[in-house]
Formats: sequence, structure tokens, C-alpha cells
Amino acid sequence: MIELLDKLNNSEKKELSDREKIQKISAIIHHAETKLRNKFPILNKQNLLGTLILFVSCVGFSLNTYLYIQGIMPAWMCFILNAFCTSFLHELEHDLIHQLYFRTKPIVQNVFMGLIWLFRGNLISPWYRKIIHLLHHRESGQTEDIEERLLGNGEKWGFKRLLLTLDPGMSLLQFATFKKQLPQLFSIKQILFATFPIFILFNVIWFSFLTHQGWKIINLIHEVIPPFPVWYINLVNILMVVYIGPNVLRQISLSLISSSCHYYGDVAKANVLQQTQVLQPWYLIPFQLFCFNFGSTHIIHHFVVNQPFYVRQMVAPLAHAAMRKYGIRFNDMQTFFRANRYSLNAI
Repeated sequence: MIELLDKLNNSEKKELSDREKIQKISAIIHHAETKLRNKFPILNKQNLLGTLILFVSCVGFSLNTYLYIQGIMPAWMCFILNAFCTSFLHELEHDLIHQLYFRTKPIVQNVFMGLIWLFRGNLISPWYRKIIHLLHHRESGQTEDIEERLLGNGEKWGFKRLLLTLDPGMSLLQFATFKKQLPQLFSIKQILFATFPIFILFNVIWFSFLTHQGWKIINLIHEVIPPFPVWYINLVNILMVVYIGPNVLRQISLSLISSSCHYYGDVAKANVLQQTQVLQPWYLIPFQLFCFNFGSTHIIHHFVVNQPFYVRQMVAPLAHAAMRKYGIRFNDMQTFFRANRYSLNAI
């Protein structure tokens, strides 16, 4: 592959168009994947690999939870390991959205997505996410890109964007804007329906915990009646360690990285060169750990959509080499101050 890049360097005498650059990068990614699949035939058994990822992640999550409840595993270890498990499940759901497993068996796909939603409950239903994610690929960086805008992409950094990054429930702050800008694409009724029942139950527990913490602070100043019975708070505290907290950490990491590696607002429509960047500075590693290195590899997905998440990780070194050659941005941290605009001169 390195020889292929060297050959391209020597043979290209004229300035390539954006379309030609996209084709070159995509071809190199495809070529790297083909070589990997030939070298590791197990990669061709995608249904098996998808099933194993689901099984290991769900069983691992459940085992960690059991060991914590039994007092064998410390809370911090269970918290971190369950966050890792849910990050795998999130990537698996994303692959299912693109029908990379059991393409001819929709019942199996639906069972998989239902299980994933149960374990990773602080996002709306995967069936609605499928609608807005496929729209994201058609309209990346445009006003219609509902998925990324729900995470704060395109917003200037401030209190509103902070809330959008910290909690998916705060996406309701975007509803009025979306309803006005995108009346044909966005339905408040549809998105609210997509929260039932798992997202709602998740947030009942999450806000019960926050309310109890608020009560403890107030109680230091003025004694008041606790808002919940002791048995309920004990249950909430356990769920915070094994379920709520790990998913909150995973989602904060993903929201920060995803909304920062995508560009918005002045992106040429369907120009993949301008849709994303490679975001991999060392100080974002703690966040990358809990979203499966999203900032470094998600751009590969924009060039080659039908590629499992684990293959993207494997082709990343060569894909990045091609991207550097053809002008893809790396670690454009000024995006935090430009409200994710592509233009370097944007305010």
C-alpha cells in the first residue's frame, strides 16, 4: 500500500478536482480493506463477528454488574468496563443502521437493535436514529443534518452547547428551531414517540439521582423531607454505577468528539472532503477511549460507508496517509471557536 501511495505521488502532475481526490482516497481505503480481508478471512464472516460483539458486550456488561453487586468488583472498575461495553454496542448499532449484519434477516436486525437500546438507554430508539443517521449522510454539514445538530454541531460554544453535549435529553432545546427550519423533516411527535419506553425510564432514574444530590446540598443548609424513599435511592445509586453513569460518560465522550470532528454551515453539499476532519490530539484520548476512537476514524466512514467499525480501525493508518496527501484536515482545534464552520476565516 505504501508503494501505491508513492506511485500516486510520482504520477500525479496536475491538480486534482475534489471529486478525483475523493475517488483516490476511497480507492485506497477499499484496497486496504481487501488486503485485510484476504489476510484475515474471519473478517468476511460479518454476521458471526456482529453476533460475537453483541454477545461479549452484553454478557460482559452483565457480568461486571453482577460482580459489583456481589462486592467483588470495585465501583470504579465496573463503571469504566461497562462504559467500554456500551461503546462497542453503540458502534454495532451504527453498523446495523447500514445493514452490515444479517441484511436479509430484518427480524434478527431488530432483535439486535432492541437489545442494544436496552443496554445503551440514553439515546432515542435505534429505528428513529436510523432515519436521521441516513439523512446525516445525505445532508452532512447542511441545515438538514438533524443528527449532528442535536449534539450541538454548528452551535457556538456556550451554555446551550454545553447542555447539548452533556445530556441527549437537552436536545429539546433544538426542537423549536428545527420545527421552524425543517417542518417537512422534523416531527416533535415522532421524536417524542422514539423516546418510549427506554429513554424515558433511563432519564427518570438519571434525574432522580440528580434530584437526590440537590436535596443533599439543600439539606446541609435547611433540613427538608427527602424526595424519595431510602430503598429507591439505594437502587438508583446501584444503577448509577452499573448503567446510568457508564452511558452518560460514553455519550458525553461521543457528543464532544462527533460534534467537533464534523463541519457545519459552509460545507459544499455532498463534498466529503469538507464534511469531517481527523481529530486525534493526545489530550482528547480520554474521550476517544469511550467512543471507540471516533474522532480518528469516523471520517473513513464518510468515504466508505459499508465498512464495519473494527475494519475502519484496521485501515486507519493507510487511510490517514492518503487523507494527508489529498488535503484532509487533521486536528483543526480552531473548529471549537468557529462554531464548526469549515472556513478558517469564519468568526
